[in-house]
Amino acid sequence: MPVPARPRVLTGVLAGLVGIGLTMTTAPARAEPQQRPVANSDVFSVYASGEYVLDVLANDEVTFLSSGDLTLCGVDVDEATQRVLYAEIDRDDPSKIFIEINRNADGVVAFTYDACQGERRDTTTVALDITRLESPRVLKRPKRRAQITAANRNDVDLMIVWGSNRTNVVDGSRVIPAESRIRIKVERKRVFWTAFLLDGDTVIVAGDGTVDKIKKKKKRTRPTT
Repeated sequence: MPVPARPRVLTGVLAGLVGIGLTMTTAPARAEPQQRPVANSDVFSVYASGEYVLDVLANDEVTFLSSGDLTLCGVDVDEATQRVLYAEIDRDDPSKIFIEINRNADGVVAFTYDACQGERRDTTTVALDITRLESPRVLKRPKRRAQITAANRNDVDLMIVWGSNRTNVVDGSRVIPAESRIRIKVERKRVFWTAFLLDGDTVIVAGDGTVDKIKKKKKRTRPTT
């Protein structure tokens, strides 16, 4: 059966529309429903020697084809990464990942995890940009009694505490500004110190040590009459 010709009036209207830059479009194809959850990759900036709990599911997507909540169902740290990183599903909050970073780690390392919803799962990568803090230089101040100096070689402020390691008595604490040096008055001949950074709820130890043979401050004697 022959196809009827398009009416000349309609043909002219269509030609006019095309002539002024308008085109006829068909209805878009209906998208296929998402078959599984989508685990999106994550990047975190962390410090060496730190312990962190990572909320990796926060940017992941669920599927409506499966019932239940999105959960963590696996963490995989390859053999090379195990030298600088420990990672597992957090025991207190199974929706997050607990990691512990080696004190000497530096640079970027990565591991993978599985996000599950019912029987469906997806795998993605977590990249960690690790910064290793330099230990401050803490020395007795030459030719000065009862004083030490602490030099911070990092681009972030550090906190330093000092006292007796034998009796666990803390004598004081100070902030060492980034890339700066401070002078500290002490009362002991030998002091133990620890320098650290607070990264949220995580304490990052930058260094510790002992300064020995510090000359104590001379006691003033009252003149006798």
